[in-house]
Amino acid sequence: MVRIARDIVERSGVDVPALIAALTDAARAELSDFYRYGVLAAHPLAGIDGPLREILQDVRTEDRHHFDALAARICELEGRLPDDLFGFVRPAPPPAVLDPLAELLAAERRAVETYSRLCERTAGRDHRTHDLVRAILNEKLEHRAWFAEYAGAEGAAPPRFRPGFRGRSPYLPKTRPDAPA
Repeated sequence: MVRIARDIVERSGVDVPALIAALTDAARAELSDFYRYGVLAAHPLAGIDGPLREILQDVRTEDRHHFDALAARICELEGRLPDDLFGFVRPAPPPAVLDPLAELLAAERRAVETYSRLCERTAGRDHRTHDLVRAILNEKLEHRAWFAEYAGAEGAAPPRFRPGFRGRSPYLPKTRPDAPA
């Protein structure tokens, strides 16, 4: 099955090694954000209040789902994630948390740019990867809206945010063939 998936994508004109590299970079960013958001939520001096902490926990859980989905697609294309986590993530020294909300908005902006480029690269040629990255892009846009609405609401939970929705990744399950109907 793996060879078939890669052959189909190659025949459609996609540079598979470049696509795997781009997906690996996206997976690295998802894993790094998952870690960083956990540190932010746990740090008592980060200035994260209750509503923002809830949003952050949901985003963090969905980022883990994104990593899992990207890792599966990388393997389907005969790619491989590094065995060494430390080398894969390439940790940078943590920035001083001066404005956690600005940091969160910037991270989501970068993610939207990354997934927009991946959508452009795969549109009309690699439908499976395109559906996956489009679903993640939709969730990243939702995350960015949550943070922006929170910033505009002066500390209140944004109207779009639904507490208890944690980690359900509303767009992502539709892209998995094994997802329950």
